[in-house]
Amino acid sequence: MLGLETGADDYVVKPFNFRELVARINSVLRRLSGPEEIEHDANSVVKVGDWLFDRFEETLRKTDGTQLDLSAAELDLLTVLIENRGRAMSRDELLDKLSNREWDPFDRSIDVRVTRLCRKIAQDPSRPVIIKTARGVGYVFKPTQ
Repeated sequence: MLGLETGADDYVVKPFNFRELVARINSVLRRLSGPEEIEHDANSVVKVGDWLFDRFEETLRKTDGTQLDLSAAELDLLTVLIENRGRAMSRDELLDKLSNREWDPFDRSIDVRVTRLCRKIAQDPSRPVIIKTARGVGYVFKPTQ
C-alpha cells in the first residue's frame, strides 16, 4: 500500500502468475501511450453462450455491450478451455497450464475456478452447458458457435 501511496501505478504480490504480471505491465503501458489499434482476425472473438469473448482484448461482453468483469485466473482458465475446445481436460492438465506453483493430489482450486466462471457466464448455473464436467476426466468447453 505504501508503494501506491507514494506514486506507483500498480503492484503484484508474490507468488504471482507470470501472465498476470505481463498483463499488468501492458495495462500500464497502454495508459501511458494511449489507445492503439489492434487488428482482429475472424478467430479473435469466440461465442461463449450469450457472451462474446475477445481473445485480444481479454473481454467478455454481451452483444448489447454489457461487459463482464473476470479475474485474471478466470480469464486464464477461459482462454485455456477455449484453446482446447471440445477436448476434455483433466484437473492435472489445467493446473499445469494455469499454475506456477506446486500442487498436490487433493488440490481443488480448479474446481473452484470453474464453478465461479460457470456462475458468471451460465444462464442457469445449476445446469451448465458451456463448461461441462467430463466424469472421471475433468472439464470440457462446448462452444455454441
